Amino acid sequence: MALKIRGSRATAAACAAVTAVVLAVGAALPATAAGYPASAGPWGSAAGLTGADGEQSLIDVQVAGDGTAFALWRNKAAGAATWDIQAVVRPAGSDTWAAPHTLFTTANATAPAVLTVTADGHAEVAWMTGTYTDGSLAAVSAGWDPATGAWSDPSTLTAYAGLDLSMPQLAAAADGTVTAVWVQGDAFWNSEAMTATLAPGATAWSAPHRLGSFSDGFIEQFSLAVAPDGAATTVWDAWDRTSDSNVDSIVTRATPGGDWSSPVALPGADAKSSDVQVSMSAKGATTVLWQHATNGVETLKSLSRPSPTGSWGVVQTAAPIVQDNDDSGPLTAPNGDVTYVWAGWTGSAGMPIVQAVTRSASTGSWTAPKTLSTGYVDPQMDASIGADGTVQVVWPQAPGIDNGEDHYLEWAVRTGGTWSKATALTTTPVASVPDMYALTAEVAAGPDGRATVLGRTAVHAPGSADRYTSQVWSRSQTLLTKPTITKKATVSGTARTGSKVTCSAAWSGYNATGAWSWSRDGRTISAATGTTRTLTSDDYTHKIACEVTVGNGAGSVDSTSPAVTVAVGPAAKATKAPSLSGTAEVGYRLTAAHGTWAPTATSYAYSWKRDGKVITGATKSTYVVVKADRGQKITVGVTAHRYGWSAGSATTASVTVR
Repeated sequence: MALKIRGSRATAAACAAVTAVVLAVGAALPATAAGYPASAGPWGSAAGLTGADGEQSLIDVQVAGDGTAFALWRNKAAGAATWDIQAVVRPAGSDTWAAPHTLFTTANATAPAVLTVTADGHAEVAWMTGTYTDGSLAAVSAGWDPATGAWSDPSTLTAYAGLDLSMPQLAAAADGTVTAVWVQGDAFWNSEAMTATLAPGATAWSAPHRLGSFSDGFIEQFSLAVAPDGAATTVWDAWDRTSDSNVDSIVTRATPGGDWSSPVALPGADAKSSDVQVSMSAKGATTVLWQHATNGVETLKSLSRPSPTGSWGVVQTAAPIVQDNDDSGPLTAPNGDVTYVWAGWTGSAGMPIVQAVTRSASTGSWTAPKTLSTGYVDPQMDASIGADGTVQVVWPQAPGIDNGEDHYLEWAVRTGGTWSKATALTTTPVASVPDMYALTAEVAAGPDGRATVLGRTAVHAPGSADRYTSQVWSRSQTLLTKPTITKKATVSGTARTGSKVTCSAAWSGYNATGAWSWSRDGRTISAATGTTRTLTSDDYTHKIACEVTVGNGAGSVDSTSPAVTVAVGPAAKATKAPSLSGTAEVGYRLTAAHGTWAPTATSYAYSWKRDGKVITGATKSTYVVVKADRGQKITVGVTAHRYGWSAGSATTASVTVR
């Protein structure tokens, strides 16, 4: 997305220079994957997009709805006196960027340009030409056509013979129609807000249409949002020189191709409101953010409506204190959640930090500000939202205020309603460069939420005319792929009742996890989901196998072990020995207690013995003593039975019959 630029009123009063901001609406692009967790793989290696002997500054990076990526930067070749505004394309499904294409050349080291992309892989870049001194001011644009794989020749968006023409802002609808808004004026306190559209496949823009005008000051800040169906909202902040106050206005195009409404005052805004920005959701819900100054403290305010023709809700405080140098504008997810990210000074931390707030669509409430950064932040950041609602943020920071020489690029992502912990994307520190940022970056969240980062690293070059050289590079998250089984599932251990067996397997794959199951004769065993299983009597004589299912967001693979037949288990053991009770005299009954066994027996057999010799027919748990037993030692052998286990046996202590 384009960085926010604030204009100087003194400068604007002299030459009526108007600045603006455009919000790229990620929700306008259809999702092509199931969401960030289902599509984002590991970060790929950084790829250099320029040489390292020139100088560059970044403008923007965006990813179209079909996955085509576009990057835009300023490049001054080594020894050159001019800057080339260059665009580069990475085709959908490719990891390789094409060679840079120069759109125009300028002597202005900060020459602005804006980029917007469409759902089907088109792109449009706009920039300024001419000067006010000879009445040649114009805005021109060039488009990328994926069918031809080439950029078009520049075409005039608008020409203006007056003294002031602002940089147009662009946004695209789902059908590819591009809307532009800009400000033009005579530098004598008269300004006009203008718009035009470029139809899909057209080479000429529509005739400019006036949205509104301001005759006693100037329009100093602009914002445009376009919904997927072509509905659009534009807001602007004008400065009234007579009252030295702000006037915030809003216009709406409720239907694609329809008429714009007349300007109306932004509800809830007042003379101390400024920095107004707008976003629209996939269903046309509109959110406006602005800052309100009270006693020198800037508060972030918000206002929303459910549709372009719906009623506005109440004004909310999105953040109690916003001292921002750079911000994302409102980023709206398909479900209506709105996130705002900014970098700026905070008194509590005593240094610049990156913070974020989100308004839940379900509750209508804003979260407390969350600090994303973990060090001393260069007062800049970039954020983008994907069509799946994933918010990607990058910023450069140093470890601390006392260690400002080492700069690292940090990255955080919000998905599923939760922010990740900041991660360093560059592990080699970048040393400071005098009077400029040594490390800068832009980020684009693709239609499936995966991030593409456009970075620029500078190196101090003492003695050179500009004291530095730099290089532009790109780094992206790869598409997640299905895991691969590297070692098939196997069952180890003794396959017999009562023994523990283990299922083992190995696999590779980013964010891959394994789920385990066991089967008996090909049928899944309920609740058997661990890597180990203790075999039971139900498994005896049956074929047991294990299976692992390894998956991540890209899919899953299975591996089933060879089946093993479960043998009979070891003999049951008496944990409490059998015993005899009763009177050991002729004519009295003796009773055998079978004791306690592991595993628990399901049946018992008894064998009574006289002096160690089996008493024929004495096979019950009780025995009536006979005359032949007098003076003899009586014992009972107990045999414990359980299906699937070998029989266990134990003998009671003897009793002597009197």
